[in-house]
This record gives sequence, C-alpha cells and structure tokens, in this order.
Amino acid sequence: MPARKQDVLDSIFYPHSVAVIGVTGSSDRVGYNLLQSIIHAGFQGRIYPVHPRLESLQGLPVYRSLEEIPEPVDLAVIGVNQLATLEVVEQCGRKGVKGVVCIAGGYKEMGEEGKALEERLVAAARQYEMEVVGPNTLGLINTRANLNVTFYPMQLPRGKVSFVTQSGGVGLTILHKAVDEGLGINKWVGVGNRSTLEISDYLEYLARDDSTAVIGVFVEGTDDARRLVQVAGEVARHKPVVFYKVGRSGAVSHAALTHTGSMAGSYQVYRQVLQQFGLLVVDSTLEMVAACKALAMAPIPRGNGVGVVTHTAGPSIVLLDEISLRGGVFPALAGSTMGRIKEVLGQNPPVVLKNPLDAAGQGMQAANLGPLMEAVLDDPCIDILVAVYCLHLNWRCPTVEILDARERSGKPVVALYISTGEKVKEERELLHSRDIPVYTTPEEAAWGVSALLHYALQRGGIRR
Repeated sequence: MPARKQDVLDSIFYPHSVAVIGVTGSSDRVGYNLLQSIIHAGFQGRIYPVHPRLESLQGLPVYRSLEEIPEPVDLAVIGVNQLATLEVVEQCGRKGVKGVVCIAGGYKEMGEEGKALEERLVAAARQYEMEVVGPNTLGLINTRANLNVTFYPMQLPRGKVSFVTQSGGVGLTILHKAVDEGLGINKWVGVGNRSTLEISDYLEYLARDDSTAVIGVFVEGTDDARRLVQVAGEVARHKPVVFYKVGRSGAVSHAALTHTGSMAGSYQVYRQVLQQFGLLVVDSTLEMVAACKALAMAPIPRGNGVGVVTHTAGPSIVLLDEISLRGGVFPALAGSTMGRIKEVLGQNPPVVLKNPLDAAGQGMQAANLGPLMEAVLDDPCIDILVAVYCLHLNWRCPTVEILDARERSGKPVVALYISTGEKVKEERELLHSRDIPVYTTPEEAAWGVSALLHYALQRGGIRR
C-alpha cells in the first residue's frame, strides 16, 4: 500500500478531529444519529457539528460551515443527499480534510445518471488527494479509538476481530451476533460503492494493523476480483481471513448491482479461487462469526486430529459430520489412552469406547470428564479437543476441568455447552478469558473447529 494511502487511512480510523456535516435537531434524521454515535462511543478527539442555522446540538457548539472550524479536520462525515454530498466533498478538499465518509446513496447503483455523479465525486476526491469511504455506506467503527462513525449509536466490546462488509445490514447482523457470542470487535467498515477505496485496500491496511488478529469479509462483488483475491491470499499468510461470498443463485447479480453497484460474479469461480489462495470461505453470517471467534481465541492446532469427549452422543455425531467434510479427522485412540479411559469408566462400560468418546451417564459428572479429557488430549494423534456438555440444574458444567486440561496439555480446546447463551454467560466469560471458545450449538462449534483446522492445514499440519 502506498504510504500516502496508509497515512490517510490512519487519519480515517484514528482521527484527532471529526466534522459531521448535515446534523439536525431531529433524532429521526441520519445527521442527528451520526453525531450521537460519535458522542455515545466515547470519542475523545474534537467533534465539529456543521449546520448553517443551528447554534448547539447534543451539548456541542455547531459551526455554520467547514470554513468556520478553527482547526484542521482529519475526517469528515457527510450526512446530506447525494447532490449536496458532491459540493461538501469539494469543500472538504479546500479545507484540507484527508478522508470523508459519504453516507448517501444514489450513485452508480442507480444507473448511468448516478454513475456520472459518482465519477464527479471521485474526481473531486482525487483532485485534493482525499480518500472516500462509500458512498452509499453505513460508515465505520474503530473500538480502539472509541470511534463510531455510523448512524447506529452503539457501544461494542473491544477485541481482535475486524470486519469489512459490502452491506451495512449484513455487517450489522455480524456485529450483533458477534456480541451475542462474547466476541470483541476491533474495526468494522462498510465499503459501500468503493469509489476510491476497494475491499483490498482495507485488507492491506488491516494486515498492518497490530490490533487486528482476524479479518472477516462479506463480499457481494467487485470490479477487481484478481487483486482482491491476491491481496487476501497474501494477508492470510500472516493472519486469518474469513470470506463470506454471497451469490449462489443467479438472482443475486441484479440485486447486488442495484445495492452497491457491483456485479456479483460467479459464486463457484470466486469460491474456488479463494480456496486456491488458502482462504477460508463460509456460507452464512453464523458461520462467519463462529469461525472468527475460534480464530481470535484459540491457538492454531499443529494438525487436524480432532478428539471429542461427551456424555451425549448426538452432538458429537453432528461434529463428526460437519468437521469431516471440512478436512478434519477423528483418529482412533491409542491403546494407552484407552487404558486411562477404562480407569475412569471401568473395564466394561455400557458404551463403545472410541473417538468421539461418549462417557454416557458417568460423563454427566464433571469430575469424571476431567481425567477423560486429559487422557484424550495426551493422545499423540489428537491436536484439538471438543468438550461437550449439556447444561443441567443439578450438575455443574466441567469448566474447571476444561481449564485444567487445556493448561496441562497446551493443545487447543473448544467447549460446546448445550444451553442458552445467557445461562452459561459466566462460564463462557471465564473460558473466553483463557482462550477457550464456547459455543451453544454443535454446528457452530464444528464451524469454529473447522476454521482452526483450515489454517492448521495451510501450515502443513495434516493427519491421514
């Protein structure tokens, strides 16, 4: 990435000052919510609302124009219509603003007239060496800077996962699901029409961002698929990248074109090429969050050997099915491991001893699951363990035992607690704090494990 573009993106994600153009006194309007979002997130820099007639708003003095702002402005957020946005972008250029977020739609996604208007927008930005987030975007978020430049006021938990999304609605879906799952957010950006900043530009920026450990990308389509895939493949060599590419049905192309002005492109071609470059491709927002959660919390296993310890066979069968389809193997347990298992369950337990290991009724006692998990983790063919437990009123979850087993072995562990998220919230927070992701459905646990195995396989960790 050119140094100039890197510097401008730094100013966009880490501004010292933000101007909000188009603020209003009505909470029903986008401009009001843009300002409220910045204040509500706790942004510590200077905030300059701009409106020609208002004197104050939400506790801040309002400036009649950009020219009246007495100091330099790093980032301008523009909440006016598409025609007025063009004029404001030119004003920002004359002011020396480095980056602008253009919320309004009505550009190339609307046909030839809108395309011509967007070309004028790009020309104005290029004239003043500005970069544009959008237009037709929800905006961006950087929790590390307490910055929320969207018109959805919210506060998000800080974390290590950043998302780049071509849809504000899908991006919000991912955000809310991530919060439900106890996953911290680092950065989030809605790319909109990508007038000057492509998805690949954001990927290059996040690749250099020390606070981002995992990147999730939602893609409808792009005008430069070759560069996107090449950049993403290079980034994935250093930190995990997870792609959700929409477009399995032919109906998507027109919908994408009229949404962000992008042709969706062949889903199968995209998927095959992304996979050839070693990228993880998922098929839903749920799978996206499950994968990013595992990659952000658990270490990458050394190989693809999966062990399961449970007291209920059904979820382990789902795990077996989902993970096997994605390159995981469930090795037979060594004789020495079987011996240790029989020390816990007896020489003639009422179950067939194998991997996945179903301890049946005895496994409902956390004290029994502990030594079983340790035995399976010590097996030389096991690289990652899934501990499965169904929440019960009278029996405690094996959280302490999972922590001890993980500490003792050093191998990654994933917990599947069959429950509502709320009822295992405290257990989950404790396990998450120790790099053990917790899921409440077998499918999501399988997606998380499969994401870890994907990057294990990319590093050559393969068992047959």
